[in-house]
Amino acid sequence: MIPARSPAAIPAVALIAIFGAILGAILGALAPAAHADVSAAARAFADGQSAQLEGDYDHAAQSFELAYANAPSKEALRSAIRARQLAGQLARAATLAELLLVQYPDDPPSTKLAGDVIAEARPKLGRVTVACASKCALAIGGRAMSLPPAQTQVIYVPAGRHTVEATFEDARSATRDISVVAGADSEVQIQPPAPVAAPVAPRPEPPRERSEPRTPHGVSPIVPLIGGAVALGLAGAGVWSGLDTNKAHDAYAANPTHQAFTQGQSKQLRTNILFGSAAGVGVASAVVAIWWTRWGSQEVPPVSLAPSPGGALVTYGASF
Repeated sequence: MIPARSPAAIPAVALIAIFGAILGAILGALAPAAHADVSAAARAFADGQSAQLEGDYDHAAQSFELAYANAPSKEALRSAIRARQLAGQLARAATLAELLLVQYPDDPPSTKLAGDVIAEARPKLGRVTVACASKCALAIGGRAMSLPPAQTQVIYVPAGRHTVEATFEDARSATRDISVVAGADSEVQIQPPAPVAAPVAPRPEPPRERSEPRTPHGVSPIVPLIGGAVALGLAGAGVWSGLDTNKAHDAYAANPTHQAFTQGQSKQLRTNILFGSAAGVGVASAVVAIWWTRWGSQEVPPVSLAPSPGGALVTYGASF
């Protein structure tokens, strides 16, 4: 009679295969997200070309700027500048020309176009250098000026009084009123508002020292298994967030407002955090499974998942 096999520890080789599959799924989810940015940029650039052929230069400029935001390139930025010129929007064209000089100083066609546009704008508009305490997105009159957010930016505005709004990466915002003179340079520095201080919790009393019984070396096998499940959950959330970010891109293309631009940046940051967390948890769980888990002849407590009236019930059994 063959004796029944008792629940034994999962072989380390099997755990390595499991966590390898988890990491492969995470990396596979990251690739479509990166490809989606390039594809979105290509669609926006093609839309801009079509709009320019139809004489809708404002729409063409917005599409070229969206293409640059998705996948920066000198071709997209130069096309946006030319479209702004054709639309009679010299201030925006000169602002983008300053960015073109910073990003592609060694590209002769870019430096020539930027120089020509700036030379036309200098006597007609005010040149304002905005220095933020950290990277910020600028808007004037509710219209986005930053492409992309940066710590120091040069913008061109018509003569007169304007209100500059800066939105920082942590969602804090600040405004500054400026007075601009045509043909003159000015500079403004913007600091984010001080964060609201959280109430200080009373310090807990230190726990009393007590002797703990010696425990076997290593952690229970359930620890890396839970880590693997968390990694898969984060990867799934990252895929959902990536799809939501693509929807935000399309929404910005249809209505390029400052609010839509800020929301798109926030969703993209959320997606990066989710995928990064999934990869980190997956790697950490694999390391724990291989080097710091009690395998061998010790039994693994049974884990089961069953439906319950309130959703799902996870049970974990062990003997003491």
